[in-house]
Amino acid sequence: MPLRLIVHGAAGRMGREVIRAAAADPAFTVAAALVRPGSPQLGLDAGVVAGAGPLGVELSADVPAGLAAGEVAVDFSTPAAAVEFAHAAADAGRPLVVATTGIASEQLEAVKEEARRIPLLIAPNLSVGISVLAGLLPMITRALGDDYDVEVIEVHHRHKKDAPSGTAIRLAEAVAAARGRALVDVERYGRRGIAPRAPGEIGMHAVRAGGVVGEHRLLFVSEGEEIEIAHRAFSRQTFALGALRAARFLVDRPPGLYTMEDVVG
Repeated sequence: MPLRLIVHGAAGRMGREVIRAAAADPAFTVAAALVRPGSPQLGLDAGVVAGAGPLGVELSADVPAGLAAGEVAVDFSTPAAAVEFAHAAADAGRPLVVATTGIASEQLEAVKEEARRIPLLIAPNLSVGISVLAGLLPMITRALGDDYDVEVIEVHHRHKKDAPSGTAIRLAEAVAAARGRALVDVERYGRRGIAPRAPGEIGMHAVRAGGVVGEHRLLFVSEGEEIEIAHRAFSRQTFALGALRAARFLVDRPPGLYTMEDVVG
């Protein structure tokens, strides 16, 4: 039987992309498509709104009913809504993939608490490629050593609200941890005026322009050479397919906190 999917934030860019991907995958069926109360799209067919054709599933703000209809949930909403939805999913016993970005640290901790009750995966970027890169970064960082300066540059579309991206933070955290440091102690956001580089710092730079789906570059630079590692997403479908892969992974897992690195092995 197809896996019954619940999409929270179904009318947003990524919510629509996940619905399109699920509609095209015989392993899934869209069981519920949830939007915020008062949304002008309430009652519309979720498939029509997503551009996948009629699915017979209306956009709804009834979270309990939506959770009851499906087996596993994917959240692409807003930080505050993601926290509330995590509590509701845990109450309903539904595995949950949280892909909402820009979640503050205290909100993130509130979401993580629900891993005691349900299988929970939190990932600011569901790309398989980014997950592989994040897994390799500690090895690369340790092999190069402290003589290499590190800069992280990310580029996204003009509508992205949070900066730097959750993915850029995730990658920088992997580098900092491999050096035995916390990112908060070594991060440096941009430079202006007289701003010499401090030993061990990790430069973080965010660019917002046009319709760029997502680009992340890491520079490892010594006095004698430069290594650049880059990941570019060409379509949001990349993240939607990652969300479906994560949802499949979570079903039948015991409660706990999982990552995309667990998904890709």
